[in-house]
Amino acid sequence: MASTPKEELQEKRQAQLLACAKAAAKLAKHRDIKPILAGHVIHDLEIRRVLDTVVRRWTLMVETSFVSAAAANPRGGKPHREHIVPIRVLVDRMIMRPSQCRALLETAVIIANVTPREHRKLGGIFTHFKKLYRRMLKAPVSEPPRLGRKRYTAKRIRLRRTIRSRRGVRA
Repeated sequence: MASTPKEELQEKRQAQLLACAKAAAKLAKHRDIKPILAGHVIHDLEIRRVLDTVVRRWTLMVETSFVSAAAANPRGGKPHREHIVPIRVLVDRMIMRPSQCRALLETAVIIANVTPREHRKLGGIFTHFKKLYRRMLKAPVSEPPRLGRKRYTAKRIRLRRTIRSRRGVRA
């Protein structure tokens, strides 16, 4: 089956982003990442910035997989696109193991539409979810999406799959 020009362009963009991620992650010097006070980072700042941008650009090509009940019936404005696995976790894992960049981008960049209020509640991976953050750093590549959903459960935010979602993310 022939690809459409749009699909070919997306594949090319993904290949470029993946190459950027791998190259940047390999340049990092501090691979032993542990949660520190208030989540402040002092090492590999420029590399983190590049990897953060790669994840955000990759996200533009990812369909929304989940929606919260409140965001499904928007009365409070436009829903926010929220990463099930926080970008910080993805960046940290890429720095820790550059060989996992592809697997992380392809399996752990999963988006949920939530309300702005819900988005604020889900923030604070270091203050509200320290144990979960540690688990997400050490778990096999397939596990962060499942672990990321635990943030929603903890904050009593119910998610449901979108009709368009084709990814096999476990609930």
